[in-house]
Amino acid sequence: MFSIRSVVATIVLQVAIVCLFSLPVSGHEGLHEQIIAVTKQIRKSPKDPALYLKRAELYRLHEEWKNAEADLVRAERLDRNLTAVDLGWGKLWLDAKQFSKAHTALEKYLLKQPNSFEGAITMARVLAKLKKTDTSINYFTKAIVLAPHDSAEIYLERTEVLATAGRIDEALSGLDEGIKKLGTLVTLQNAAIELEVRRRRYDLALERLDILAVAMPRKETFLLRRGEILLQAGRPCEARSSLIESQSGFDALPVPRKNVRAVRGQMVRIQALLNSESVRKCPLAGGRPQIPQSLSSTSR
Repeated sequence: MFSIRSVVATIVLQVAIVCLFSLPVSGHEGLHEQIIAVTKQIRKSPKDPALYLKRAELYRLHEEWKNAEADLVRAERLDRNLTAVDLGWGKLWLDAKQFSKAHTALEKYLLKQPNSFEGAITMARVLAKLKKTDTSINYFTKAIVLAPHDSAEIYLERTEVLATAGRIDEALSGLDEGIKKLGTLVTLQNAAIELEVRRRRYDLALERLDILAVAMPRKETFLLRRGEILLQAGRPCEARSSLIESQSGFDALPVPRKNVRAVRGQMVRIQALLNSESVRKCPLAGGRPQIPQSLSSTSR
């Protein structure tokens, strides 16, 4: 029987469920334990659709598609008016790579919840997989507007879709929109730098890199990247200067820091670039040409 109390209860339930869908999860850590805990709750309240939806989401995150599907079916049978079930189906089918099914479920959900952030961002991802770029971009843009908090990741996802479609200028424009709103974030500027390099607009890439480097107390990583870009631009002698400066910065690090795998990798990369033929032909600071290692070791 229809009542205000039942309507309010349904709304509260659906809000709680959508909040569950948006919770960040790191890998599969603790998911098995959470599934066991919710299963115990279900034994006590076997007619609570929210519990089945919660467990379905946990199963999805644990990549147990069949179990997630079974719980979504149970939740639907217990409450036919629970629109969040369609969001659950959309997320499940997206992860299971059944994109057409995901699209259908999300269409139903967004018809009832057009201003849902989770609905918009999930639909954007599904449409990207279906190669419907224009509509996907529209949903990513809508998700940016609806996002409960600013998120560089959404800008990066939108950029990836545009770049994959070869729409580099639009991708850069979208990144600059994010930079204007969120500030000079390393992730956004790095993405823009890579796109500038891809378009062979090396000077613009270097300008962006310089903007990043100014705010950083340690600059050796940026100097390494600068050297790489200069080499791609056909300016090996300028690249050499940047690489030597980067190498000096890494050499000045404390030993424990230099033993970090990522740092070791960068130091190896610098040495490899300095040993490249085009760089070794550059003159030294005193004006004398650099002697290739192969000659210096056999001279005299």
